[in-house]
Amino acid sequence: MLEMTIMKITQVEPQKKNPKRFNLFLDGEFAFGADEDLVVNRRLVVGKIISAEELDKILFEAEVGKLMEKMYRLWNIRQRSEREIRNYFRIKGKEEISQLAIDALVETLKKKGMVNDLEFAKAWVEARRRKQKGIRAIKAELFQKGIDKEIIEEALRLIDTRSGQVSEEDLAKLALEKKLKYWKNLPALEFRKKAFEFLMRRGFEYDVVKEVVEKASHLM
Repeated sequence: MLEMTIMKITQVEPQKKNPKRFNLFLDGEFAFGADEDLVVNRRLVVGKIISAEELDKILFEAEVGKLMEKMYRLWNIRQRSEREIRNYFRIKGKEEISQLAIDALVETLKKKGMVNDLEFAKAWVEARRRKQKGIRAIKAELFQKGIDKEIIEEALRLIDTRSGQVSEEDLAKLALEKKLKYWKNLPALEFRKKAFEFLMRRGFEYDVVKEVVEKASHLM
């Protein structure tokens, strides 16, 4: 069927499980599924004549559309970086997904504003700082997610210039305060060791940790 030069759409019906997706029939036989956007943009209506060349393009766009549906489900969990998206579709799933389809998906997501590594980095910085994570840890996490160094620095700069932004030292203090009630009866040396190791694991810079622990020790 697909080797014919010219084909006609003979039926377009919504899928039972997802009415925003449609089953399309060419010359009386099921050919492929498509999302609502593809049906509208390509004007895939009954009676339309499709060439073999045009069908190849439509099938490719249909594949990208299926990937978009998966992306919407991922977005319900959290925003993703470009590398995370590429890795997800390259590694996950049983079916093989072409690199061209992944590239087209990323471009579509960028046009829709759903992929923006700077916005992703800013949101990540804000979320991690609310959990009293240090700059060193945040940088490492963003780097692992494929965010360029320049974008990471820009995100941190934009967050730091906001009014009311909590300083790195204040964040370290907040993180340590949660542990003080458990460590208040420890010998001074043991307290300093635990506090120092804890804040370093949280990703704070050495100088910040040293100053915060020093001040906390005098209050014990």
